[in-house]
Amino acid sequence: MFDVKIREVSHELSAKERNVANYIIENKQSLKSMSIQMLAKVNGVSTTTILRLCHKLGYQGFSDLKIDLMTSSSALNNNKFLQEDICLDDSIEAVNAKILQIEKSSIDETHALANTSTLLEANALIQKSHKIVIYGAGSSGLVGKELEYQLIKIKKDVSCHLDYSIQFSIVNTLDENDLLIIISHSGENQEGVMLLTLAQQLGVPSIAITKMGQSRISTLADIVLHTVSTESVSRLIPIRSKMSQLAVINMLVTNLFVQQYDERLLKQIQMRAERFYRQNHKP
Repeated sequence: MFDVKIREVSHELSAKERNVANYIIENKQSLKSMSIQMLAKVNGVSTTTILRLCHKLGYQGFSDLKIDLMTSSSALNNNKFLQEDICLDDSIEAVNAKILQIEKSSIDETHALANTSTLLEANALIQKSHKIVIYGAGSSGLVGKELEYQLIKIKKDVSCHLDYSIQFSIVNTLDENDLLIIISHSGENQEGVMLLTLAQQLGVPSIAITKMGQSRISTLADIVLHTVSTESVSRLIPIRSKMSQLAVINMLVTNLFVQQYDERLLKQIQMRAERFYRQNHKP
């Protein structure tokens, strides 16, 4: 979703890029018939500026941006994210209503940011990895424990310790056949950065689950799965970031289960066929 992506990376855009983004938001219908050259001319910028904006928003090019605009859900487009914070004098009904809106918008926006090809790449890495190490600090660590539990259910060799020193020691034993997953809302967690740096030195593939935009963690990781960056309530209760992280791991694990279920089912059919053949073709 273009509007969501703009909001997530607005602080990273140059003045020219922000002007182009605002023009696109205000002229979505007319943009459908515009070329990149026309858009650049109307805004008094170069096509390079347009392409830079596309890349910062996670698109491969201008065509991808236009496709996203044309296929985005109008319902989500018109759904304004909650800006109002939870107040100390709110009634329990008001607090619950705000939490519900925060949770819904977080999930909707995370799915809007999801890139199918990136999810497939992440799934492929998880599937082929011998050992998986997960690390997150604070509430991100609790999300990491949930991911650990889900991956154990599909018989992956996985560990998620909240103690950084333990995870550092384990990562030191990994190689190119293993995988490191870092979960960090800010993308700047120092321990996550150090683990990713170590993984790079050892040739260990890595996945980061972090907010959209440039950060040290997103720069170091091989694959980045984006979460929403805005936190509408106090960071003491990180509802949006936690819901967004959970939405990402639910997408990951559910698709993994579907793929592995199909493979298990195929193996079961093959084994049954082999047993039937042996039973009916005894020497």
